[in-house]
Amino acid sequence: MTDNDNKIEKAVEEGLKAPAFDLAQDYAELGMDAFIDNDAIKEIPIVKTVVGLIKGGIAVREIFLAKKLLTFLKEFHSGKLKDEKKEAFLQKFHQDKKYRESVVEQIMILNDRFISVEKSKVLSNLFQAHINDKFNWEDFCGLSECLDKLHTSGFKVLEDGSKSGWHFTTYEGKDGNGILFSVCIIHGNHYSINGYGQFLYYYGIKGDIDFSFPEQEHATTS
Repeated sequence: MTDNDNKIEKAVEEGLKAPAFDLAQDYAELGMDAFIDNDAIKEIPIVKTVVGLIKGGIAVREIFLAKKLLTFLKEFHSGKLKDEKKEAFLQKFHQDKKYRESVVEQIMILNDRFISVEKSKVLSNLFQAHINDKFNWEDFCGLSECLDKLHTSGFKVLEDGSKSGWHFTTYEGKDGNGILFSVCIIHGNHYSINGYGQFLYYYGIKGDIDFSFPEQEHATTS
């Protein structure tokens, strides 16, 4: 692991432990200039680490990554995760090197890939639901991959699906363009939302990390 990797891992760990930033600020709405001109934002550890690793000036990609990471961490600390669950996670995160590296890798790589800040919020909710024992780490990684592939316009489709029993005919012709391919099952000219899609909606998009599926309708991610 390089020195830069160690710095990022430490910054993410500190960011998960406690918010070293203003939870009232909507970082998703901030423009790029705020990360250049606002001294308080520039001194936030995760911003200072990510942007500070760039030599020879400020890079737009790294500023956008810092913005998404702040959004992820704000959602994490503003969520409904109970203190005892968070403390148990932080203890495992600190003690289990392999788990810690995997967590940091998922958080960094996925937030870096997202072109929508909204996905950083959804990822944070999924992460909290994992810590809340709604699904294991492997399923979190699978859900994260689905989120990465899902077009943001699919969020509304999943919301509609939750009201219609998760079965559709063609949805305005858009399903053929692939916005749902990671979370749907095709049945001729009909399709249904699979377990990943249902988990993604309730725990990630809706952010209900305490949600429990009715026993007779319990979805699985397999």
